[in-house]
Amino acid sequence: MHIFNSNPDCKTLFPWIIKYETEGRDFTEGKEFRSQSLRFVQTIAHVVKNVYHMERLEGFLYDIGQRHIKYASRGFKPQYWDLFQDAMQAALTNRMNSLPEISNEDRERVIMIWRDIALYIIDHMKKGYYDGLNGINQFPSGIIM
Repeated sequence: MHIFNSNPDCKTLFPWIIKYETEGRDFTEGKEFRSQSLRFVQTIAHVVKNVYHMERLEGFLYDIGQRHIKYASRGFKPQYWDLFQDAMQAALTNRMNSLPEISNEDRERVIMIWRDIALYIIDHMKKGYYDGLNGINQFPSGIIM
């Protein structure tokens, strides 16, 4: 939710959010939001699963960036990558701070690790996005998750 609170313009990327809000409904209760959230969680899970096999991740993340080119017509802006990275970091920090059983030292260490993972994810997605805008695809065969 951080991304929508910090930049409400991001909602234009998801037409169903506008529809829900126009109807006075909470978009986070809708199947579209759950579906989008699931895709996000699956991406994070794939990255974590393959953290020791980084060669499997670069093309996968790059391809996601390439696919985001089609959202430019809905208002996707390159600066949204940074907003998304900030949102991931804020969500993780809030979650870690809600766990009192974790020591401050462990909490700091986990936050730093996740910050690095988020940066890795966004950097590779950005690369795919910018290459795609220039008609370049470094992974033309596609990557299977």
